[in-house]
Amino acid sequence: MKLKLNGHTCVVRTARGVLLTSDEHGILPPLRWLREDRDILCGAEVADKVIGRAAALLFAYGGVRSVWAARMSEAARDFLRAAGIAFDYNELVPAILNRDGTGLCPMEQKAMGLDVPAQAFALFDGLIR
Repeated sequence: MKLKLNGHTCVVRTARGVLLTSDEHGILPPLRWLREDRDILCGAEVADKVIGRAAALLFAYGGVRSVWAARMSEAARDFLRAAGIAFDYNELVPAILNRDGTGLCPMEQKAMGLDVPAQAFALFDGLIR
């Protein structure tokens, strides 16, 4: 069963059936949840408004089972495929842009050189406090 965003930016059904919702943007939802409980996303299903490579790395770090995105970047798709995480999306885009639409999203840019989810979490955790 596909999760619905219902006006939220991110919705998660944990392996235990608990529903988590967030109205935060970017990588803040998975980053916050992983800070609070390292295992909360293990086996979870995720629906997110936008999934770029940065979010994909964080979801992989959390051990999610599947993700759905309203908009997904090609880099996120490629990473999820390589990581063996089930995914689907409504719209596939070449890249996630910044909010002004004038360039690449800063987190997407930082995630481009990363392949190890734990390293991504450490980097983003240090950047966003």
